[in-house]
Amino acid sequence: MRDAIGAAGPLTLIVLALGAIGGILLGVAELSTIVTIDVLTTGTCEEIADPEVRDACSVSGLEQHGGALIVLGVAAALMALGAGPGSSRPASVALIVIALIVAGIVVARDIPAAGETGLVGLRYEEARAGASSGLYLECVGAALCAAAGVLGLAGPRPTPTG
Repeated sequence: MRDAIGAAGPLTLIVLALGAIGGILLGVAELSTIVTIDVLTTGTCEEIADPEVRDACSVSGLEQHGGALIVLGVAAALMALGAGPGSSRPASVALIVIALIVAGIVVARDIPAAGETGLVGLRYEEARAGASSGLYLECVGAALCAAAGVLGLAGPRPTPTG
């Protein structure tokens, strides 16, 4: 693999970088806040005295996905090694599939959650929910994985020697 990276052309390195960075962003997104809830009358949700409600002021990726994006991020980084220096078409397809899975998670779970105030909204009429940095990191990570996969499929294939 070291020889493949050393002899790699620019497209190979771009595929590797996009896939690896996309995978890292997916892992970081899982450890970040996906949704934040604020109560307009009190300033921030964390200023609310009730600890039960205070704990519901933000939703992390781990709470929302149970660690799935970390697994997908590691898989994306490994597939980037195969799609880039390894010139593997299946690895390129896997990067696209990972991106589609993450997009499905974002659309099915995270975007709807970004509009839900949950327990805070039940207790405080002025509660407002919104997307936080983790949601955006998920989207960028998925886009980078998709780009790596598409470029990996479009790139030249090594000719067999023998």
